[in-house]
Amino acid sequence: MAVVETASVTRRVELGRSHVRLRLRAERIARESLPGQFVNVRCTPLAFSRKVFEDWDTFLRQRRAGGTGATRTLLMRPFAVYRRWKEGPEKGQFEVLFKVVGRGTAALAQKQPGEEVEVLGPLGKGFDLDWCRRLSTAVVVAGGVGLAPLYPLVEFLRSRDVHTIVIVGVISEHDVPIEVADSRVTLSFVATRPDLTITAKEFERLGCEVGVVALEGDKGYTGLPTEVFDRFLHWSDGGARGEAGVFTCGPWAMMREVARHAAEHDVRCEVLLEERMGCGVGACMACACRIRAANGEVVRKRICVDGPVFDGSEVVWDEG
Repeated sequence: MAVVETASVTRRVELGRSHVRLRLRAERIARESLPGQFVNVRCTPLAFSRKVFEDWDTFLRQRRAGGTGATRTLLMRPFAVYRRWKEGPEKGQFEVLFKVVGRGTAALAQKQPGEEVEVLGPLGKGFDLDWCRRLSTAVVVAGGVGLAPLYPLVEFLRSRDVHTIVIVGVISEHDVPIEVADSRVTLSFVATRPDLTITAKEFERLGCEVGVVALEGDKGYTGLPTEVFDRFLHWSDGGARGEAGVFTCGPWAMMREVARHAAEHDVRCEVLLEERMGCGVGACMACACRIRAANGEVVRKRICVDGPVFDGSEVVWDEG
């Protein structure tokens, strides 16, 4: 059940050119969130938010007049739960990982340890963990910061000893939103292997096969993550054992291709959709997407409550 917590910022790290990791202390959210769920974070100062609701008419007049930065970022912003700690020294904390793309994320990126933010969560329907427990092999395809909601899933899969392959697509090695390092370990299913690759260290520490695929640069795999994923599918047709599953989050076009390739090889694929949201609790319908129901009818589903995780074969991709 979602709760509103006043979370204190405990750590802030800048990564790459425009990514930020923010660690928050919110014990119930950290304890109860499941892989694939998200939180809504109010990016404006708490004092301003409370003042707005005390004097709504004044706020509306300011908005009509063009407003200030604070009036334009009143609505909460959705962020995937990237990491969370249920025990140990960091118990009761979780992290969000995001790219600064607008006023809301720019305001949140300025938060420093000791400051407080209002958080609503955990929200949404996450990955099908019962199905995940039955898998022998899992392939996780992430596009840029789309890797954030996939990390808790990979933790879960590795805790069940599922062989997990992580493919991360980025523009260049400088745009990877988590810590990277040079590596000479290569993906087992790629016939032509580079001498030097880039690895995402946090995923590698979990015991995954990791391949970072960049459009630019001279290290490792170059091209699109979907191209490397397609090589896995052709390899698995000839030798992978047990049940395999595919999981993806990132740009719409990338997820569409991953879902299409998986369907062609009769491999189930779960996709985590991201969209602008107004409320995060299903009331405003701002984040509705088109889903094909079992009877063939196309219906509107709310990403915030019916998702954000959907079966890739059910999403009507041609609207992206």
